[in-house]
Amino acid sequence: MRRKASQLSDSDARDILQNGVWGTLATVDADGQPYAIPLNYVLVNNVIYIHSAHEGHKIDNLKENPKVSFAVVGFEEMMADKFDTRYRSAVLFGTARVVENPQEKQAALEALMNKYSAAFHDEAIEYIRKNSDKTTVAAIEIVHVTGKEGK
Repeated sequence: MRRKASQLSDSDARDILQNGVWGTLATVDADGQPYAIPLNYVLVNNVIYIHSAHEGHKIDNLKENPKVSFAVVGFEEMMADKFDTRYRSAVLFGTARVVENPQEKQAALEALMNKYSAAFHDEAIEYIRKNSDKTTVAAIEIVHVTGKEGK
């Protein structure tokens, strides 16, 4: 990182990943065209889990090239009068794969539901039961993560 004074600790960067609401997944297609898409996610240990339809640009790219980047902005505040922004963000580099193991897929979907719909646990379990066969889950194994803060 160019500005070492802005660098966050590994622990702080992982806290941003743990508590973030959404992140942006960056992939590259077979022709080298970059593609970035915001989505919800959950961090479990050293893995980011996302869900998707079975087909689409995102899944095609992950299968073609599993090297990905994922960015989360944990805090931002525009300071218009200072022409600046206060922020905390984390960027990770990792290796993605489609989750094939049914138990891992179920656990990932439950973790997503617990993060975003904890108040509706029973309904979430039923929703997963009815829809998991229509859903692809991808896992991003974190290789390296950095965090940055602008004050």
